[in-house]
Amino acid sequence: MKRNYSLLLLLFIIGFNVQAQKIDLKRGSVIANDQKVFDYDKRNLGSEISIFKLGSKTELIYIEVSNNNTLSYLNDDYVRIVFPQNETTVLSTTLIDKNFEKIIQLLFLDNVVDFEGNINPENLKLFTRKYNNKK
Repeated sequence: MKRNYSLLLLLFIIGFNVQAQKIDLKRGSVIANDQKVFDYDKRNLGSEISIFKLGSKTELIYIEVSNNNTLSYLNDDYVRIVFPQNETTVLSTTLIDKNFEKIIQLLFLDNVVDFEGNINPENLKLFTRKYNNKK
């Protein structure tokens, strides 16, 4: 019984460490755990964001939140995430309630992208299968 409590406590601590990735968007920089990792540019009244490698204009990720020009009807809203270098697009209705920081955090947690801007193709495929649900 004591062993079960110890195991539960250990899993709880590990879970907090995995979720500890703090993402902020400040002054054109994506900051993860107080370290600049990417540059970004918001457009279209803040509904689109392009994420670039630090110090370059190589676009890694493009994220668009679309309400289909129907502000009062929410069932057609979706998030489009484009990985231009991998020629992959994710259209998701499940991510619509998340802001840009949470979506970027999710990309880090699922190991789709790392701090150097490398995109893991296998994890990108898993992410696409998991979240690409817009018909």
